[in-house]
Amino acid sequence: MIAFAMVRHRLRAVVGGFIALTLGVALLAASAVVIASSLPAVPQRYGGADVMAVPEAAGTRSDGATVARAVWSGAEADALAGEIAAADGVEAAVAERRFDARVMDGERIVGGPADGAPVAAGWSSFPLGAARMLDGGAPSERDQVVLPASYGRSVGDRVTVLTAGAAWPMTVSGVTDGEDVLVADALAAESATGVSLIGAVAEPGADAAAVGGRVRDVLDPGAEVFTAADQAAMAAEFDATDDWVGQQLLVLVGALAVFVSVFVVGTTFTFQVAVRRREIALLRAVGATPGQVRRMLLGEAALVGAAASAAGSVLGVAGAFLLGDWMVGRELLSGTWEVRSVAVPVAAAVLTGMATALAGVLGASRRAAGVAPLEALRPGETRSEPLPRWRLWAAAAAAATAAATGAATAAATARADAEDAMGLALGASLALLVAAAVAAPVHLPRILGLLPGRSPMAELLRAEARAGARRLGAVMMPSLLISALAVTVLGLTGTVGAAIDEHSRGEIPGAAMVMSGDEEGLTDRALDLAGEHAEGEVFSQLSTGVYAGGRWVESVGLHRYAPEEGTVQASPETAERFGWRDGDTVELTWADGTEGTVPVTVAPFPPALELWAELALPYDLAREHDPGAFTAAASLDPAEPDGLPGTLSGALAGQGAYVQDTARVIDDGIAGELRLMRLFTWVILALSLGYAAVSLGNTLSLAASARRRDLALLRVAGAHRWQAAALLTAESGLASAVGLSVGALLSLPGLFALGIGLRDEFDPRKGPVEVSVHLPWAEFGAVAAACLAVGLLAALVSASRALRRTPSSVVAERG
Repeated sequence: MIAFAMVRHRLRAVVGGFIALTLGVALLAASAVVIASSLPAVPQRYGGADVMAVPEAAGTRSDGATVARAVWSGAEADALAGEIAAADGVEAAVAERRFDARVMDGERIVGGPADGAPVAAGWSSFPLGAARMLDGGAPSERDQVVLPASYGRSVGDRVTVLTAGAAWPMTVSGVTDGEDVLVADALAAESATGVSLIGAVAEPGADAAAVGGRVRDVLDPGAEVFTAADQAAMAAEFDATDDWVGQQLLVLVGALAVFVSVFVVGTTFTFQVAVRRREIALLRAVGATPGQVRRMLLGEAALVGAAASAAGSVLGVAGAFLLGDWMVGRELLSGTWEVRSVAVPVAAAVLTGMATALAGVLGASRRAAGVAPLEALRPGETRSEPLPRWRLWAAAAAAATAAATGAATAAATARADAEDAMGLALGASLALLVAAAVAAPVHLPRILGLLPGRSPMAELLRAEARAGARRLGAVMMPSLLISALAVTVLGLTGTVGAAIDEHSRGEIPGAAMVMSGDEEGLTDRALDLAGEHAEGEVFSQLSTGVYAGGRWVESVGLHRYAPEEGTVQASPETAERFGWRDGDTVELTWADGTEGTVPVTVAPFPPALELWAELALPYDLAREHDPGAFTAAASLDPAEPDGLPGTLSGALAGQGAYVQDTARVIDDGIAGELRLMRLFTWVILALSLGYAAVSLGNTLSLAASARRRDLALLRVAGAHRWQAAALLTAESGLASAVGLSVGALLSLPGLFALGIGLRDEFDPRKGPVEVSVHLPWAEFGAVAAACLAVGLLAALVSASRALRRTPSSVVAERG
């Protein structure tokens, strides 16, 4: 009850912490809802399956994370599906045949993959999904197709379905609310590459776990079986969406919200304890124990935290829909994203908000518990006092520890790979930032003591720096944080972008590239058309794979740079891994599940392939055993460069493809990466500036309120109101300027270490390259100017409020 009365009495004093915590919980709730809704989920295409089986794992793909699995041949899969269908409790079993396809209306692409998985399958896969037939029926002939309603076609419409090796004029026989293009099973069997999944639907009333056990009995021991009873495992295996980029941004936003909320709430209650020392001493004098004082302040924080968390959760739920749609529009989340989970992430955000409020007040409550009853005899406003020597030593020790951590992290940055180096560079800057923040009471008075001049204003500023080091440190913190983040993140973007632009060119052979309009790949007919306009062979990349000794081998089918017909080419690293020698005959399992033997040659790959491919195949051999996949990319040297774009692009339009200058493709790719990095940067900086405004407004308002008696004495001594306001504004401006300068300097070690770490990340045959640190000073200047403007504006507003009363009324006031 007393905590509630205190909060109500001091409502204006806690409003800054309330606003900061409300915004923090809102951001955290919105981010948590979007992240929870983007976690892996069972795709709609498998929503009706009770049991799904996949072949055994065979290693990982070139990204080092995606599990590569073996494959069943068509005949083997059909036999297994027949045995499963005959088992007790199984209503139907399907050997799914899935393949790349593109639906065309003349020269216009219709629809496209929604979640990264191949879009087309045989009609027999329909019962495995949760989609409903909206109109029409199954494709009973090879020239019929069932399309999703999102494609905007009706039953009876004519379309062309492009597979990797053929074009099929078709009539729409049905429309579903799903995502797949469904064709006759006979056509799917011709178009797909082996079978990677067998799904089963249980009879009504049958136990899915029991059916799953019977499916396991049919399959080889290495195969994995997933049942509807374990949705999480099914989702992890079959979800094909790629939302990690958006999730990373949201994690950063949530972490920033929590960090700054703790800081602002802690600052609020720290100042309140300083202002309320006489009030707390009176409570001690009438019998309150230190524990009761501590519990009172924690109760006040709990009330503020509960109210802010409730308000923030409401704003967060509403904001999650807007945030998700915004991220989908910028391709940070997949197009199938929708809000799926609300209760758990919102509850987590509310609990985090409560914990944040309590964590922010813990230190203040301990100091309040140490207030002696005799302090009730002191004036209502407590003057700033110099820090005791032991606290200076403690701050110096903590700062030294943080600085050592930052130096060690910077050293690790110089030895890490590119991805780790960027994270370590940011970590080094933040560690040094903590060191500067902890040591602020030590270094800030000394820095401001260097202020030149003998004017009364300069003397007052130097004196206030010595007497109010903790207060000025709190004012400096937001600008220190923003400066460190701005220089580090903008420097990361500029340095990495410039390094990519300078050192990643010239790796794609050919002056022009053939691109698909939906970015899903190219048909064989598109490659033939490109070959008719090319000088020499087209450089094509059919991304495929083979299995050697049961292990996945990342492979590529080539026209240009292809090995001799009837052979395959292994990189030296691959040959060493498998013990192959040049000229050996090796046994391989192809991508379609069939087996064969083939001679192998050992030789290095061209630069465009060596970072990911392990085995090269002649294109026709790769296509023979992988008929279901589009070719990833193709480039060529045009026979007639002047007329190439118009002539070839016109011919390619019916294949959903076009031709583009290679240099422009590289430029667009680099620009896309930089746009994404800059988006991350400006989202973080915008949030930081918003929090800086709240933090500075809250800190300066409380500080001005605590110093109103000192300001009144200045005015009684002859200072004008504008002079007193100028003193507060100058203090804020100087503290912010120091924070911006120190933050910028502390960011440089991590950035220079990043430049060293990036030297070995490009063409290994050329050795280390020189990577210069690029700092976009114009953009940092804009951020710094905005931060200074926020600090000065907050100081002016706080000063005007503190100076509204007459000096005599303030001086006469006793608390």
